[in-house]
Amino acid sequence: MAGVRYPQQAAVGDALPEIADERIEGGVHLPTGLRVAEGFETARANCTGCHSGRLIARNRATRDGWQEMIRWMQRTQGLWQLGRNEPASLDYLATNYAPEETGCRANLDVEAIEWYILGNLFLRNP
Repeated sequence: MAGVRYPQQAAVGDALPEIADERIEGGVHLPTGLRVAEGFETARANCTGCHSGRLIARNRATRDGWQEMIRWMQRTQGLWQLGRNEPASLDYLATNYAPEETGCRANLDVEAIEWYILGNLFLRNP
Protein backbone atom coordinates (compact mmCIF):
# COMPACT_ATOMS: atom_id res chain seq x y z
CA MET A 1 0.00 0.00 0.00
CA ALA A 2 1.33 3.40 -0.87
CA GLY A 3 2.43 5.52 2.04
CA VAL A 4 2.56 2.63 4.51
CA ARG A 5 6.01 1.83 5.88
CA TYR A 6 6.63 -1.66 7.14
CA PRO A 7 9.55 -2.38 9.49
CA GLN A 8 11.60 -4.00 6.71
CA GLN A 9 11.18 -0.78 4.70
CA ALA A 10 12.65 1.53 7.29
CA ALA A 11 14.84 4.24 5.85
CA VAL A 12 18.56 4.32 6.57
CA GLY A 13 19.11 5.92 9.94
CA ASP A 14 15.65 5.03 11.23
CA ALA A 15 15.58 2.94 14.39
CA LEU A 16 13.98 -0.39 13.69
CA PRO A 17 10.89 -0.98 15.80
CA GLU A 18 11.33 -3.37 18.69
CA ILE A 19 9.41 -6.57 18.17
CA ALA A 20 7.62 -7.31 21.41
CA ASP A 21 7.02 -11.05 21.53
CA GLU A 22 5.30 -11.79 24.80
CA ARG A 23 3.60 -15.09 23.93
CA ILE A 24 2.96 -17.38 26.88
CA GLU A 25 1.89 -21.00 26.55
CA GLY A 26 1.47 -23.44 29.39
CA GLY A 27 2.85 -20.88 31.83
CA VAL A 28 6.09 -20.53 29.83
CA HIS A 29 7.23 -17.29 28.24
CA LEU A 30 8.02 -18.56 24.74
CA PRO A 31 10.73 -16.06 23.77
CA THR A 32 12.85 -16.89 26.83
CA GLY A 33 11.67 -20.38 27.76
CA LEU A 34 11.23 -19.26 31.37
CA ARG A 35 8.23 -20.03 33.56
CA VAL A 36 6.00 -17.04 34.20
CA ALA A 37 5.64 -16.77 37.97
CA GLU A 38 6.35 -14.32 40.75
CA GLY A 39 9.81 -12.85 40.17
CA PHE A 40 9.85 -13.68 36.44
CA GLU A 41 10.34 -10.08 35.29
CA THR A 42 13.18 -9.48 37.74
CA ALA A 43 14.95 -12.70 36.76
CA ARG A 44 14.39 -12.03 33.07
CA ALA A 45 15.80 -8.50 33.36
CA ASN A 46 18.87 -9.64 35.29
CA CYS A 47 19.62 -12.96 33.59
CA THR A 48 18.65 -12.88 29.94
CA GLY A 49 20.75 -9.84 29.11
CA CYS A 50 23.80 -12.12 29.07
CA HIS A 51 22.46 -15.57 28.23
CA SER A 52 19.40 -17.41 27.06
CA GLY A 53 16.60 -18.14 29.47
CA ARG A 54 16.70 -21.68 28.11
CA LEU A 55 20.11 -22.09 29.77
CA ILE A 56 18.44 -21.31 33.09
CA ALA A 57 15.53 -23.64 32.40
CA ARG A 58 17.92 -26.56 31.74
CA ASN A 59 19.55 -26.17 35.15
CA ARG A 60 18.36 -27.09 38.61
CA ALA A 61 19.66 -25.93 41.97
CA THR A 62 18.68 -25.06 45.50
CA ARG A 63 18.54 -21.41 46.52
CA ASP A 64 22.11 -21.72 47.82
CA GLY A 65 23.15 -23.37 44.55
CA TRP A 66 21.64 -20.55 42.48
CA GLN A 67 23.34 -18.00 44.72
CA GLU A 68 26.68 -19.73 44.18
CA MET A 69 26.11 -19.63 40.40
CA ILE A 70 25.40 -15.90 40.64
CA ARG A 71 28.57 -15.39 42.70
CA TRP A 72 30.57 -17.37 40.13
CA MET A 73 29.15 -15.20 37.31
CA GLN A 74 30.05 -12.10 39.31
CA ARG A 75 33.61 -13.34 39.94
CA THR A 76 34.35 -14.66 36.48
CA GLN A 77 31.81 -13.36 33.95
CA GLY A 78 31.37 -9.71 34.86
CA LEU A 79 27.86 -9.99 36.26
CA TRP A 80 26.90 -6.83 38.11
CA GLN A 81 25.77 -6.75 41.73
CA LEU A 82 22.05 -7.53 41.76
CA GLY A 83 21.39 -5.54 44.94
CA ARG A 84 17.75 -5.61 46.00
CA ASN A 85 16.89 -7.69 42.91
CA GLU A 86 18.92 -10.64 44.16
CA PRO A 87 16.43 -12.02 46.73
CA ALA A 88 13.54 -11.91 44.22
CA SER A 89 15.70 -13.54 41.55
CA LEU A 90 16.86 -16.26 43.94
CA ASP A 91 13.30 -16.91 45.11
CA TYR A 92 12.15 -17.23 41.51
CA LEU A 93 14.99 -19.55 40.51
CA ALA A 94 14.78 -21.75 43.61
CA THR A 95 11.01 -22.10 43.28
CA ASN A 96 10.81 -22.72 39.54
CA TYR A 97 14.11 -24.47 38.86
CA ALA A 98 14.69 -26.51 42.01
CA PRO A 99 16.37 -29.92 41.92
CA GLU A 100 14.13 -32.74 40.72
CA GLU A 101 14.09 -36.32 41.87
CA THR A 102 13.91 -37.74 38.34
CA GLY A 103 16.38 -39.31 35.97
CA CYS A 104 16.82 -38.63 32.28
CA ARG A 105 13.44 -40.13 31.45
CA ALA A 106 10.54 -41.74 33.26
CA ASN A 107 10.67 -45.49 33.83
CA LEU A 108 8.88 -47.60 31.27
CA ASP A 109 5.55 -49.08 32.29
CA VAL A 110 6.25 -52.63 31.06
CA GLU A 111 2.71 -53.72 31.91
CA ALA A 112 1.29 -51.15 29.47
CA ILE A 113 3.56 -52.15 26.55
CA GLU A 114 1.99 -54.32 23.88
CA TRP A 115 4.65 -56.99 23.35
CA TYR A 116 4.87 -59.26 20.31
CA ILE A 117 7.01 -62.20 19.30
CA LEU A 118 9.18 -61.80 16.24
CA GLY A 119 8.60 -65.37 15.06
CA ASN A 120 11.37 -67.48 13.57
CA LEU A 121 14.19 -65.03 13.39
CA PHE A 122 17.53 -66.73 12.91
CA LEU A 123 20.80 -65.02 12.21
CA ARG A 124 23.46 -66.96 10.36
CA ASN A 125 27.04 -66.16 9.60
CA PRO A 126 27.70 -66.33 5.85
